[in-house]
Amino acid sequence: MKNIGGNAMVIKEVNMNLVRKALKAEGEATKQQIASITGLSAVTVGTILQQLLQTSEVLESELCASGGGRPAQRYKYNGDYAYILTLFPYETGGRILMRSTVVNLLGTIIHEGAEDVAQVDVACFEHIIDTLIASYPAIRAMGIGLPGAEWKGRIVISDYKALLGVSMVEHFKERYNMPVIMENDVNAAVVGYCERAQIHSDEAVAYLYFPDRFPPGAGIFINGQLFKGRRNFAGEVANIPLNIPWGEHAFVSSSEQVEQAIVQLIVSICAVINPDRVVLYGSIVNQASGSRIAERCRAELPVSAVPEVIVSEDFTADYLEGMVARTLATLEPSIKLSRHE
Repeated sequence: MKNIGGNAMVIKEVNMNLVRKALKAEGEATKQQIASITGLSAVTVGTILQQLLQTSEVLESELCASGGGRPAQRYKYNGDYAYILTLFPYETGGRILMRSTVVNLLGTIIHEGAEDVAQVDVACFEHIIDTLIASYPAIRAMGIGLPGAEWKGRIVISDYKALLGVSMVEHFKERYNMPVIMENDVNAAVVGYCERAQIHSDEAVAYLYFPDRFPPGAGIFINGQLFKGRRNFAGEVANIPLNIPWGEHAFVSSSEQVEQAIVQLIVSICAVINPDRVVLYGSIVNQASGSRIAERCRAELPVSAVPEVIVSEDFTADYLEGMVARTLATLEPSIKLSRHE
C-alpha cells in the first residue's frame, strides 16, 4: 500500500491549488465540474471555493441554465486578483530602453511600456518600478531579465558594468516586500519558446542566441525544466574552446564562416546534451542559413544525434513569454505530495 506523505495543511494547500488550476484552465466551471476535473470530493471543492470567494480570488459567474431543478452556480478565476511585473533592458538604434510589462494571473497583459534610460543601474529600475506599483498596486511579484549570470546572489557577469557585484534580487525583495526573480535573457527565451511551441515535458531544447556585439549564449531546457547547472554557468557556450572569433567584423561578414562556426557549436552541444531541438536567433542567421546549417549538422552527426534546427523569428516574444512564465510561477504554490512505498 502506498502512503501519501504530508500533513493536513500541506494537503489543503495542494487541493486549493488544484482548484485554482482547474478554474484557470476551464475559464468557468461549476462545483461538480471542478470536482470531476480535480478528483476531489464536491464537499472539499465547495469548502475551497468559499475560501477563495472570501478573498475575491474566485468570483461567482452566471447560473447554469436550469433543466427543471435548482440551477448550478458557476465560478470563474479572478485574473486581476494580483499582477506581476517584468522588466528587461534592450538596445536599439544606439539607445537603451527598459521594457516593462504588467500581467494578470491569467497571463493577460495589462500594461506595456518602453522607457529610455541613460544607464542600466539599480536607480533606473527603482524609478520605473515605483511608478508602476503606484499605478498598479495589485503587483505582487517581479521578474528582472538581464544578460549575464549571478552567483551567491550577486551579479558576476553582465553587459552593464554598474550592476556587477550587486545583489539585485535581495535588494528588490527587501525594498518591495514581494517575490523577485532575476533571469538571464536567453534562459528566459528558451522557457518562452517552449511555452509558445508547447514543447513536451520529455523533450530537450537548446536555444542559441547570437547578439550583435557580444559572444553567443545558450538556454537549456530539459524534461520540462530550465537547466542552469550547479553555479548558473550552464549555457555559457562562448567558453567552449572552438577558437571562433565571435563579433569580429571579418568573421561576421563571411556567411560561410558563420554557418560553419554555428555547426561546430551545435555539434559540441549535441555531444553533451543531445537535444531534440536547437533554436537559433540573431542577425547572423535567417531561415535560409538555418536550412544550410541543419543540412551540415546531418552530415556531421550520427542519425540518432541530429536535432531539429529551427530559426526563431522573434527573440523578444520568446524572452517576454519566458519572463512572464517564470514570474507567474513565483505566485503558484510549489508544494507537491510525494509517494513512499
